[in-house]
Amino acid sequence: METKNLISYDDVIDVAYDIFLEMAADNLESADVLLFTLQFDERGAAEVVETRDDWEEHLACEIDKDLYAEVCVGLVNEENNELDDVFARLLISRDPENKGCHILWKRD
Repeated sequence: METKNLISYDDVIDVAYDIFLEMAADNLESADVLLFTLQFDERGAAEVVETRDDWEEHLACEIDKDLYAEVCVGLVNEENNELDDVFARLLISRDPENKGCHILWKRD
């Protein structure tokens, strides 16, 4: 598959964030949902990160890192400007013909 046929990283972020919002209340602790909701305007972020190798363990299959992108959704630490309170990691297919998403939720 040629790279030009893949959805953009900006679109991947939009898709991941929409999925996160739709599913967060059912998959996160109530306190985390409240924290994210109250602090999102000031500290919230959804960003593409380097796809980690542990997805293959969770999904029991090999992941093509060119066809999938990992997005983390959470809160940015104001001191170091890093996303350090991650509520969900999403693996999103960039192939518009084979849409797919896998999510690892924050667990306390």
